[in-house]
Amino acid sequence: MPTLGSELKHRREEQGITLAHISDATRIGTRFLKAIDEDNFSVLPGGLFTRSFIRAYAKQIGMNEEEAVSLYHQQIAPPPEESAETQPASPSRPELVSSITNPSERPTARARWLTIAVAASALVVISIVVVALLRRLNREGSASPSTSTQTAVKAPSTAKIQPVASSPARAPEQAAPISISASPDQNDVRKIVIKVEATTGDSWIRYQIDDNKSAAMMLKAGLSQDLPPAEKQIRLNIGNRNTLKLSINNRIATFPPGTPNFAAQVTVSRDNLQTYIQ
Repeated sequence: MPTLGSELKHRREEQGITLAHISDATRIGTRFLKAIDEDNFSVLPGGLFTRSFIRAYAKQIGMNEEEAVSLYHQQIAPPPEESAETQPASPSRPELVSSITNPSERPTARARWLTIAVAASALVVISIVVVALLRRLNREGSASPSTSTQTAVKAPSTAKIQPVASSPARAPEQAAPISISASPDQNDVRKIVIKVEATTGDSWIRYQIDDNKSAAMMLKAGLSQDLPPAEKQIRLNIGNRNTLKLSINNRIATFPPGTPNFAAQVTVSRDNLQTYIQ
């Protein structure tokens, strides 16, 4: 039985269609299309994005999209476990043999439940990590406003303590707390702050702040997230940018012309901010 990659490549070459032509039409990088030709699915982002790439490829060469996805699932499906028929029956427990109507179904059911249990455990771990990250970001985001609020509250109390001052020249001195509280805002202006929002669907994002270690997250549709502020630049790797809304320093941003729709890699720095913010 032919593999998905060999079938797609064969049909594409029969029609004289190049990978570059498909890349221009779908905005999918040629390295991802070549990986599909070679059945090297480990190069692709995985999950929903891999299936989307396969559907787009198949559509360009006139192949049934569901047939292509079905071939993909057959290739990545784990091999069936050894049938229970090859296992010798235990003479001390003959009742177990009679209780199984079809012995070959037992390993398959166990494998299916094992897969479900692993997937459920993975979802629980991912949920815990996402919740912890969101709480941490919320705490960091709320620390600065609370400090400035406390500073602003103290200013009126100082003014009430000095009601008997006879010299009107002391009034301008009450502006000192305002200049102190404005200081953190001026530092924030020198940073790059990006907010991402998933609008029409889920969006996978990997980001790197300055030279720090990169991190990844799956942003559900309707949710938004502020990335940590950067001093110099922020590198983004976006699975599907059509579902993503980008804001930089509280201003709506647009992607430069020619940015791919899938697996887009962009860098936002001080030198190219005007490219994104019009």
